[in-house]
Amino acid sequence: MRLLFVLISAVTWLSASNLLTYNVYERSDRVDVMLSFDAPHEGGISQKSDATSITLTINDLGYDKMIEKSINSNIIQELAIIPEKNNTLKVVLKSDKKVSVVASKTVDGFGLRIRSSIMQAPAQSSAESTTAATALPATSSSATDFIDTRYIIVILTLLFLLALMFWIKKRLGIQTIRPAAASNGGGKSWLFNPKTGSQQEVNVLHKKQIDNQNSVVLFEYGTIKYLVMTGNSNVLLEKFQNGEVKDDNDFEKVFEENRRRLDDYLKLQDNKLSTYKNKASADYTPLDAMR
Repeated sequence: MRLLFVLISAVTWLSASNLLTYNVYERSDRVDVMLSFDAPHEGGISQKSDATSITLTINDLGYDKMIEKSINSNIIQELAIIPEKNNTLKVVLKSDKKVSVVASKTVDGFGLRIRSSIMQAPAQSSAESTTAATALPATSSSATDFIDTRYIIVILTLLFLLALMFWIKKRLGIQTIRPAAASNGGGKSWLFNPKTGSQQEVNVLHKKQIDNQNSVVLFEYGTIKYLVMTGNSNVLLEKFQNGEVKDDNDFEKVFEENRRRLDDYLKLQDNKLSTYKNKASADYTPLDAMR
């Protein structure tokens, strides 16, 4: 039985950590005592206080000598490290003030920081607390009224912006058009079947401005998409089926493919207009001379 007790004590001693060094760091608002161990410490720590000292009992921690040290601080005046039996170490902090002590291990377990600081007095007296509690309802009511006012302002601002967006959309003409808008002077559609065109809608998908008078529009009618130049004249450029033009990138691609044709067409129209003006000017000159 005695041999078993000796073996258990030996195993406990081997598994316990040992104190290697200690350091004291003094600050104006705190005093830190740093303990360093030769192995990760896994023992428990307990604290006990009396009128003049705070005692920390650290289990499973060995040390071979007793330390007494004076500290020139208004927080802690004396430090004592006292080894006891069964690998127990006591750290005693003596002070003439009410001190708060917090012990925290390092992440790796090889160290322990014991921080001491003066206990803070309550921020205000009971009378001040009562006064603040009495004044609180009026402050809360005022704050609630202010929040309600801001909420109403935000709602009104959002409604105004929504109305402005609808006005801009209507102003720019971003809307769904009908096939009748693409008809020629005779009232018949030049693009759609007159038997069905008046019953269905044309959805504008993309629009790109060429110059001040002309634009290229991609719109959808049924399952077919049409690329049309609109403005001074309406010209059908291409038809697409089976999802050939799906997004903006596809539209930009077909627009660039047709850009040369559009430029040639617009130049031809300009040439015709110039020829007409020259001819009209030539025909007008003799008549004016006769007068």
